[in-house]
Amino acid sequence: MSISISNAQALFDRLIVVDWSANAAPKLGRDSIWIAVFDAVSPANASNVATRSAGLDSIHAAIVGAPHRRRTLLAVDFSLGYPSGTARALGLGGVPWESMWRLLCELVVDDERNANNRFAVAGELNRRMMELDPGRRAGPFWGCPRTRPTPNLTSTKVAASPLGEWRHVEALLRSTGSRPFSSWQLLGAGAVGGQSLLGIAALERLRRRLDPEIEWDVWPFTTGFALPHATAVNDAVVVAEIWPSMIEWERPALGATRVRDEAQVIALGNLLWEANLDGRLADLLVPEIVGDAVASAPANVAEVVVAEEGWVLGAGAWPASR
Repeated sequence: MSISISNAQALFDRLIVVDWSANAAPKLGRDSIWIAVFDAVSPANASNVATRSAGLDSIHAAIVGAPHRRRTLLAVDFSLGYPSGTARALGLGGVPWESMWRLLCELVVDDERNANNRFAVAGELNRRMMELDPGRRAGPFWGCPRTRPTPNLTSTKVAASPLGEWRHVEALLRSTGSRPFSSWQLLGAGAVGGQSLLGIAALERLRRRLDPEIEWDVWPFTTGFALPHATAVNDAVVVAEIWPSMIEWERPALGATRVRDEAQVIALGNLLWEANLDGRLADLLVPEIVGDAVASAPANVAEVVVAEEGWVLGAGAWPASR
């Protein structure tokens, strides 16, 4: 049964929840791409696509192909930013997160069969950082296959990187008992670094592909910790970072035959969609926890989070998954 979205408290007309993947070949099922769409027209459904190219096509179609586009929240499960100082260490000017997105869009090659150069890109970013700082012995990215060594990229963690290992939101999640992975780690079960390199480049390409009349926001980069102004107009997309493992969910309630990835996008999607309909989503977009997280930190931390690091939607608002 479909859910009416006539409630005036709802900020969005459509929610797209994406479980991304850094697979180097087409793949379905576990550890592949799952996309769940929630709206007032049809029951929630999750589709499984084998490649990032097909995934991007599906997301684009979900945004522009419905009878009424209006306001879409696009929630993705990879980091949208990097720890403070990353853009500066790469010699990038301008707004840190924007500069990083443009650079990754320029460097990342990701074909229709999932063949990609994420390890080479990470090695190149490490090289640039070391070149700009002669005293730097290694870059922060790590995690290439031992059988495929990559210049300037180690297979194991670098212990002494001048850049922090964690963004402020990850530090907050870790303080509650959760165990998010660092954006620097490219390989290993649960690692998010490869997904982030490929995902950020994909989002930048999606932005350029959309009709310019569709307004585009990336929370909290373009909005601050406030309600996106794009939600006040038609044909708008707001991108937000999620971490499905952050919440507790019950597999039996979602169907024992579903793979974990599918179950998680549906579970988190249901929570976000319900919060959207009853008005609680506004509290997640303007979280008090941000102030608590940075209360004892330097005064510019909130500014750093908005300018470069980003935040996870709902961090601190729901019971942590241990």
